[in-house]
Formats: sequence, structure tokens, C-alpha cells
Amino acid sequence: MLDFGCGSSKELVAPLSAAGLDELFSEAIAGEWTCNMEQSWVRKKFAPSQAPGRPYHPQNWHQDGALGVRFPAQSGTVIPMTRLLTCWIPLNPCGSDSPGLEFVRRRQTDLLHYTELDDATLRQRFPQHRFWAPALEFGDGLVFLSGTLHRTYAHPDMRHNRLSVEYRIFPR
Repeated sequence: MLDFGCGSSKELVAPLSAAGLDELFSEAIAGEWTCNMEQSWVRKKFAPSQAPGRPYHPQNWHQDGALGVRFPAQSGTVIPMTRLLTCWIPLNPCGSDSPGLEFVRRRQTDLLHYTELDDATLRQRFPQHRFWAPALEFGDGLVFLSGTLHRTYAHPDMRHNRLSVEYRIFPR
């Protein structure tokens, strides 16, 4: 993030001092927490019509708890997930005219194998009402658990790109 003009690490983590976040993170992590800046990112996601290459491939379904996990070639083994939270903040409106995030609103306590993460398989596994793609404004933020299934939400009618910041919160 320092590459994007932030002058200090204190400035970089300033959004994490918003009222209520400390308590939220502590409760979700079950103790003291720290933000790992090595795993925190500024991301640009392109509107499909603005993508530099064709075809455009937004981020597919995944769980952030897979960070650092080595998956076996075959599914079937329960794999422990990395304990973390993600604090995701859009730097412009998103979800309507620029790419946002889509979630499966059902708690996952285990990692799904990467072979189980294609859209068609997930839409067979979960009922339609479990899928949610919120429209967000600048200043909104989302905090989600390591097992949360999510992906970049984009559709061909979107005309603007999105910038966002994602912080990775770990137990101290």
C-alpha cells in the first residue's frame, strides 16, 4: 500500500481505528488482534468493458482462510483454515456500476476444496437466497470471517472500475 502514496504505516491502518472495529475484531478473533500489512492489499478490479485483456476473469469464488494452505490434489480431506478476518473497504461506490463482492451467506467452518468452488457447483449446493451482492458506497466497509465464500461480482453492464482496500486481521 505504500506504493499508492500512503506516507506511513500509521496512515495505512488509520481506517482500522473506526469506532467499534477494535471490539468487533477482538470478539471475532477471540482475543487480541493484529493487522498483517504483508497480507493487506489495495486492489483494482475492472469493469468488464474496461478490462485490459479479453476475456475478463474477475476473482473467482474463494475463502480467505485458504491463505497459506496447501491443498491436496483430491477433495475429501478436512483442511484446517488460517484464522483471520478480512476488513474490506471500497474506495468508490461498487456493486452496481463497478465490480463489488458477492457472498454466500452461510457460515463455513471448513475450507472447501478448490475443485468445489466453481459457480455452478456452489449454486447447486446453496439455495439462491444465500447469494448476496451488496451495493456499497465510499465509506462503507465489510468484515468477514476466514471461511466466508466470496468472489468479485461483475456483470457486462458495469462501466466503472473499482478500487478497494483489504486488511487481513490475525490473532496476535
